[in-house]
This record gives sequence, structure tokens and C-alpha cells, in this order.
Amino acid sequence: MSLDIEQQAQFATEFALFLVALAGLAIVLLRAELLTAAASMRVALALGFASIGAAAFAHGSLLADTSADPVVLGARAVGWLLVGLGTLKWNGGPVAKRLVFASVALGAGGVAADAAEADLLAGALRALAALTLGGALLQSSRRAIAARVAASSAATLLLVVLVLSVGLSAVLSNTVEDQAVASLDARALREAGVLEDRRNEAIKNAGLASSGLTQGRTTAPAIGEIADTGAVGPEQRDVLDSALETLSSGLFDGFAVAYADARVGLVSAVGLPPAVFVELLGHPAAQEATSSEEGRGAVVLLDDQAVAVGVVPVRRASEGPGQHLGLVLAAFPADRGYLESRGRADDAVSLQLWSRTAPVASYGVQPERAVAQRLAGAVFAEDDASAAEISSGRYVAGRAVRGTDNRPLLALIASRPTTAVDEIRERLFQTFFVIAFGGTLLALLLAALVGERIGAGVRRLTRSAEQLAQGEAGVRSGVRSEDEVGRLGAAFDAMAESIEEKTDALRQAALDEARLRNRVEAIVAGMGEALVAFDEDACVTDFNEAAEELLGVTAPVARGRSVVEVVRARTEDGGADLSARIEAADDARWSELAEVEAADGVLVPVAMTVGPVRGPGGEVAGRVIVLRDLRAEREVERMKREFLSRVGHELRTPLTPLLGFARILATKQLPPDRAQDVLRSMVSSGQRLERIVEMLEFFASAQAGRTPVRLEAIDVRELLTSVVDERQRAMDANGHVLSRRVKAGTPRVVGDPYWVRRSVDELVDNAIKFSPSGGKVSVTAAPAGDFVEIAVRDPGVGMSDEEVERAFAEWTQGDESDTRAYGGLGLGLALVQRVVERHGGRVVCETAPGKGSKFSILLPAVPMQVDDAANSGTRAPRRNGRARNQRVRGSGQGEG
Repeated sequence: MSLDIEQQAQFATEFALFLVALAGLAIVLLRAELLTAAASMRVALALGFASIGAAAFAHGSLLADTSADPVVLGARAVGWLLVGLGTLKWNGGPVAKRLVFASVALGAGGVAADAAEADLLAGALRALAALTLGGALLQSSRRAIAARVAASSAATLLLVVLVLSVGLSAVLSNTVEDQAVASLDARALREAGVLEDRRNEAIKNAGLASSGLTQGRTTAPAIGEIADTGAVGPEQRDVLDSALETLSSGLFDGFAVAYADARVGLVSAVGLPPAVFVELLGHPAAQEATSSEEGRGAVVLLDDQAVAVGVVPVRRASEGPGQHLGLVLAAFPADRGYLESRGRADDAVSLQLWSRTAPVASYGVQPERAVAQRLAGAVFAEDDASAAEISSGRYVAGRAVRGTDNRPLLALIASRPTTAVDEIRERLFQTFFVIAFGGTLLALLLAALVGERIGAGVRRLTRSAEQLAQGEAGVRSGVRSEDEVGRLGAAFDAMAESIEEKTDALRQAALDEARLRNRVEAIVAGMGEALVAFDEDACVTDFNEAAEELLGVTAPVARGRSVVEVVRARTEDGGADLSARIEAADDARWSELAEVEAADGVLVPVAMTVGPVRGPGGEVAGRVIVLRDLRAEREVERMKREFLSRVGHELRTPLTPLLGFARILATKQLPPDRAQDVLRSMVSSGQRLERIVEMLEFFASAQAGRTPVRLEAIDVRELLTSVVDERQRAMDANGHVLSRRVKAGTPRVVGDPYWVRRSVDELVDNAIKFSPSGGKVSVTAAPAGDFVEIAVRDPGVGMSDEEVERAFAEWTQGDESDTRAYGGLGLGLALVQRVVERHGGRVVCETAPGKGSKFSILLPAVPMQVDDAANSGTRAPRRNGRARNQRVRGSGQGEG
């Protein structure tokens, strides 16, 4: 806000009154006899001038916001009253006395006007009071040469300092204000240019996305299938969604990406709602890209959002110019989040985007809507598309964001509070008052002090200032006196000391920067991804620990060698050598799925990113390679495929007869006995299917920690009888014989009846399955110290030591091939081990190839005294197996 006439007048009035009061105080202290002979009158005049000067300083330097401040008002009233009393025995002559009386009357009138808050009248009265009081002091000092010199010096100083102070305050304040407006306008222009540059960045990102989609092993076929069939399948959409999500989150910071087929329309979109991309497809830039060989970009204004968009056509490699499959769109929303990211560099600056009618996005404290709307209108109307003004305590500047036709599309409004200039103005006023105080005393003391002494001190200060300007350290003026020159010398010494402290602080900042650089290097060394940096001569300069582990080469060996000797890479799909591309001297940043050859000859799949490293002048000083090991990801993908294949096969095995028999019953009339056989087969298949699903649920719940175990005492004899009887009813005709034997005195065990029974049943099922030639399968139970051993023995194929080590792992089978002779998910023994361990027991396996196997479950036994006490009481009714089955499954899914 510019310094107005009223403020200038206020400053000038208070400044003049302050200097006159100082002059009066100096005369009282140095030559009081020129004014009055009475000691009491001298004290009254000294206190009066001091009070008037203090009030003028407080109000003029803006220490007090208003002249009606009680402290300022009281000081003025007391000051003029004491000056009036001090003139009762005046010695300065009749003219001076009348002038003093006039000044007192004018000063009192100014106090009354201040109390009535008549600011203009009060200022005028104070100005007249300062003039008349100054005239009285000049008139009184004419009788002494020294006083006359002092008064003349004070008057000259008053005039010069007043003019210079008022002029400089206005010039400096306006200059700072102009610089603030210019800086804000430059910031608005820069932000508008950054937003326009987003259009080119969007084209570049769309091109990178287009290359990634057409060169991807999964995305390119999906794009081709959509173009050939004119339809989008779920698998194709999932492939494109995943690819675009990877591009958007991994490569394009803040950019949304979408793919649109030429026939189908929008297929996949990531980062923005599909409706936004549909609307962007209708923009002329998209239409131009459809018929062009290159991408197109634009800053697009939608209904309530500004978006920088790049559109690039997608083509098959075999197709000629003009033929394309679809379009890749990269879009960057210019929303509040974008403005906030741009405004973090300077919290005082607020940003806002306007269309021709309304704001589109805002960040920070905004100017009044009418002001912003007026500037936005001016931006759209003027040829240079810029505008600026000051309103309501804020600087406001606007610049145009141009569209592809070079016409203003948006107006970027930047604003900043004027508090900085206000603070500068206050400091200026205070500084001028302080300078006036020192300068006035200096002028008054010239008549009393020896000029040579003052000149000598000034010369010493000048020499010291010149030495300091030449950069010499430890410069001090050496001026030691109690006058103004001495204070100036002390201030200079303090300034020199402050400069040295700032120099030391700069040195410390340089050390801190070096430490920060070392810390960054340590962070790079500890990165999880392999990092290899090389200079413009393709010689390795940096090689972190992850690169050592990935490539099998130590950093001292790698540094200084050619990068293509250390990083031997080829593309993952075709095996093309990437050495030439890595050594290329261009500054393009690129990424590739590749394979690198380690020192031991092993090919490691990696995601390779190569980018330039720039020097101080922006030139390319080298390049950096980041390699991310993909072996773990590939292994997870392989395990997922095997799991889905195995689960699908196991679910189809019982489901096929179940559906077949169901169709027979639905289409044919069968005799009752035959129908019963069919139903029994359906029940058997359904139970097998239920067993598979239940096992999958168990492991899913167990890994999530949601499988409850409800412990109670279990009768081992009843448990084994139930398992063996049920198995005998479902026994096949391949010669298996089941036997059960429980040693007398075997105590009950502590466990969950359902899961313990299920574990024993899994062991019996394994024994029958891996005894293809039939034979006797025995199930026994006997005490084993504090445990009860439940053992299942079979005469089957047995296992080797290696097979035993992995038999209890999840998804492990004796035969992993697709043509394996034994079915199953490979979860049976894993379930047994997990259940037994949850019960505080353990599983023991005794086996040998071709000699059968013995699996033993050791479960904690119920202490004898506890068991006897429980048996002596009334036994709680036991739930039947079917009800128990349903309860455990329900709790596993719904509890925990």
C-alpha cells in the first residue's frame, strides 16, 4: 500500500516536533541561562521538552498506533504544561517569549483535537506548534555564538533531515512496494508458464505410456485384441488397468493415464474419473491426435476443473501412417492440491485459477472475490494478458494461462499481504527518528567540542569502513568516546562483529551442506535397489551395496570400469543387447524390463531405469542406472499360477461326478436302488468338495489369526472308533484293511474334538492314498508320559529324508507334476501339524522309501486326578459330528 499524503504529513509533523524538542532539551542542558535563570524553571523546561519529544517519537515511529493513545496524549499534555510553566521566568526576550506562549497554546489545542479524534486538525496544530517553538529557540540562542552555531546547526539539520527523511521514506516505501508487485507478477507469470509446460509434459508422458503399452508383453496383445474384436474383455481390461496403474504411480508423478480404443472408446482410466477422460476425448486436441502422426496437448477447461492433457495415438508396428488402434491420454489436474504444492515455497503467496466467470481452484488466503474477478477479466481482455493492483491489504497480480491457440484460457491470480511493506515503513520511520536523535545531538555538540577530535574520529571510521569493504577481517574503528562519534564507532564495531559472525555462520552452513551431501550418499549406498552411476565417458563412478549383491561385483572393482562391462543387460523379451542404449550420450530418461548377467553367469530379471545426471550448468555430466530385482515378484507369480491350477483341478474332481449324477437324476427315471447309489455318490462327492473348501478356509483363517481352538477333554477310544467306522463305510475295494487298537488306561486328551478328529482322519486318508496296493492300515493310541500318542501306520510307498523335510509345508505334494498319480492340495500334513502345534503337541514321522510310514500325533493328556474328578460327575451331553462340523466352520469364518 503506497504511503499516502496523510501518513507523510503525520511523519513530517512528528519528526519536526521531535527535532525541535531535542534542540530545546539540548539548549536547556548546555546553555540553560539563555532561556531561564530559575533552576525549577530549567527542570520544568527539560522535562517538558523531553515529554513532547518522547510523544512525537512514539507516534511518529508508529510505536503508538494513534495520537489518541492515552500514553501519548498524557505525555503531550504534561509536556506542553511544563513548557508553559517554564516560560514564567523567561530570559530569552519578548519575541521568543510570545512565540513560546503561542507554541504552548497551539500544542494544547493539538492535544484537545487528539482527544476529540480530529486527526487533521491535531496534525495542523502540532505542525504550527513545532514551527513557533523552533522560532522561539532560534530567537533565544542569538545572544551566544556557541548557542547560535548550535541552533543554526540544529535548524539546518532539521530541514535537511526532514526533507531527506520524508523523501526517502516515500521513495523507499514505494520502491519496496513496486518490487513486491513486480516480484508477485513475476511469480504469477512463472506459475502460468509452469502450468502451460504441463501440457508438453503431458504429451511426453502420453508418448511414454503409448510406448510402454505397445511394447509390453501383455498390454500389446490386449490392445490388438480389443482393436480386432471391437470389444473389451475382463482380462484385457485388467491387463490395461494394471499397466496404467504402474505407469501412473511409478513414472508419471501426479499424472492420470487412460487408454481409448478407436472403435470401443474409453477402455481403461487411472487417476481421474472416467467421465473426465470421456470429456477430454471430445476436445479438439484428441481429434487432432487421431488424424496426426504426433501427439497433441492442451490445457483444457472442463466444467469445474482445469486439466493439462497430452494425447498420443497408438499404432501397430506393422501399420502405416494414419492407421492407429486408439489413443493414450496423460492428464494433470490443476486443482487445489497442485496449487498447494506450488505455494509451499512461499507460504505468504496465495494462488487461484479463474475461468472467464468463476474460480476453478484456490490455495491460501484469497483477495476479495470482486478484486480477483476484476483482475481475471483484465487478464482476458488485455493484449499482454496481465494485470496487478493493491486492494484490502494485499498485492494481487494476474497472468494468463494460454491455450493452444495462444489465447488466454485461464487467469492465474497470485496475491500476497502488504504486511512486509508496512513493516518496512515502520522500520524506516523508527530508523529516521533514531538518526534524527543522534544527528541533532551531534549538531548541538559541534559548538562545544573540538572539531578536530570529531574529524579524527570520523576519519578513523572512514578508514575502517574502507578496509571492511575490501574484505579485511578483524577490522575495528578503535574510536572510544562518549559523543555521537563514539557511539557511531561502537555501532560500526558491532556491525563488523556481526559481519564476522555471519561469515562464520556461512562457513558453518557450508559444513552442514557437506554433511548433508555425505548423508545423501549414505542413503544412496543403503538403497534397496541397485544403483550404478557413470560419467560422460561411461566409466562407473558410484556403485552401491545393493548393486554389489545383485551383480556380484564389489564397488572398488566396478569403479573406473566401463559401465557395459559391469552391467551386461539385454531386453527381457527378445534378448536384444542394451549396451549401446546405456552408453548413448543423449539426455533422455528411459525404462526397460531387462535381464542382467551377474558375475556368476546367472541371468537376473530386473526393472531398469536410466536417466541423466546434470552438472552445474545444466549439461549432462553422466547417467545413473537403477535396477530393481524382479526375482521375488516372478516367484510369487509362479506360485500363484500353480495354486490356481491345483485348486481348480481339485475342485473339478468331485464337482464333475456331482454335476453328472445331478443331470442323470434330472433327466432320467432311475430304479430306487440305483437312485440310492447315485445319491450316495453325490453325497460322497459333495463331502469331498466340502472337505477341500473347508481346508482352504482353515488355512486362510489360520494365516489371519482367526481360527479359534476350543479345548475340552476328548475320549481317545471314541474318537478313533468314529474315524475308523466312518472310513470303513466309505472304503474302496482295493484291499485296504483298517484296524483300531487303544491301549488300556489311555487317558483323555486336551483338544478341540473337531480339529483333532479331522487331523486323525487326514492321516488315515494319507495312509490309504499312499498305499495303492492295499494292505493293513492300523490306528493306535497309547500313553506317552504327559502325552497320548495317536499313531497311523501304513504299508505304502514311504518317503525319503528330503521328502520328509518338505512334507509338512503348505501346498506340497509327493509328486509336483501335472500327471501326478495322487490327488490333493498338498495341505493335509500341513493342517495336521498346525492343529497339533496349536494344541501344544507335536507330530512325529517314521518312514523309509518302499517300507511304509508311521505318523504319530502327541497331544497333552488330561491329568489323571482331573480326569477322575470329571468322570465321577455328570457328563455333559456330546454334540453329534454334523452339528460340531457346522459350529467350527461358522466360528472360523465369523469369529476371531
